[in-house]
Amino acid sequence: MVFKKKKNDQVDTNKKVPVEKKIDIKKLSLFITIVNQGQADAIAQIFKREGVAAQFISSGTGTAQKEVLDILGIENNNKEIVMSLIKEESIPEIKKELSAYFIISKRNNGVGFSVPMSSIIGLKIYQFLTNTI
Repeated sequence: MVFKKKKNDQVDTNKKVPVEKKIDIKKLSLFITIVNQGQADAIAQIFKREGVAAQFISSGTGTAQKEVLDILGIENNNKEIVMSLIKEESIPEIKKELSAYFIISKRNNGVGFSVPMSSIIGLKIYQFLTNTI
């Protein structure tokens, strides 16, 4: 006597597993740091030590009027902006590192803040941004 399996009794080997089960997905934030000109490389090194994969450095100029700069004795208001994509769980450690950097010298001035990202389209893009490829 021969028994045959019915179609609905067969094991489905092509069952899709959700991405969340395959990869540990963490929330990301865009951390923006604005520093005086010439300090962006040091800031980028802090983020690199924390495992940040994607950073962008841009130059900028302060918005104060010339009269205000003259009163305050500021000759150069050129800035550099460091934009880094980081995991939200890394924010406290990065804030601590940045605070230590700014305390070392009076010349080390800057401001930093993070903006949570609500979504990223594409698994490969997420893996690239989190350095998990």
